[in-house]
Amino acid sequence: MSRAVLPSVGVEVELSCRVSGAAVTLRSRPVLVDLVGECRVRVEEGSGDSVGTRLVGLRLTGDLPDAGGPEDGGTITLELEDSAAGVLRPLPDAPSRFANELVGAFTLTVVQPDSTVGAVGRHPVRLSAARTAFPPEGDEYALAEPVEFALPDVPDVTIATVEELVVRLRVT
Repeated sequence: MSRAVLPSVGVEVELSCRVSGAAVTLRSRPVLVDLVGECRVRVEEGSGDSVGTRLVGLRLTGDLPDAGGPEDGGTITLELEDSAAGVLRPLPDAPSRFANELVGAFTLTVVQPDSTVGAVGRHPVRLSAARTAFPPEGDEYALAEPVEFALPDVPDVTIATVEELVVRLRVT
């Protein structure tokens, strides 16, 4: 069985990102949102048989559904605020495939006809995938766990939760 070849440290890749039907709860109402955008991933030093992967930029934007109410319509944007080291390593039971995790702190901005609201994630977003190559070519990265977003000045108030998010990455 062939072994996955790790990318070189220092490689940075720009990727297009597409999300179909992200499940978001916004002000206690569930909505499905399609998001598009771009991200950059850099390969860093790792340990043993792995390398680090770091998001160095990510922005996803989509249109909110408009049912005609005062808090309907507008746009939603998820943006990387700060990143942490992720990892890219061969899978132990399938050494020709990689496990990859991308980690970062995100902000969420909702722009609607009468207001703009910005929020911060309560914990880092973790996106993970099993794949055969780096850089990703249409690979899907799934949200490991839901992420709540709160107002920066009132951290006890959750205004949105991203429940499900699968990001398809492709080299631009």
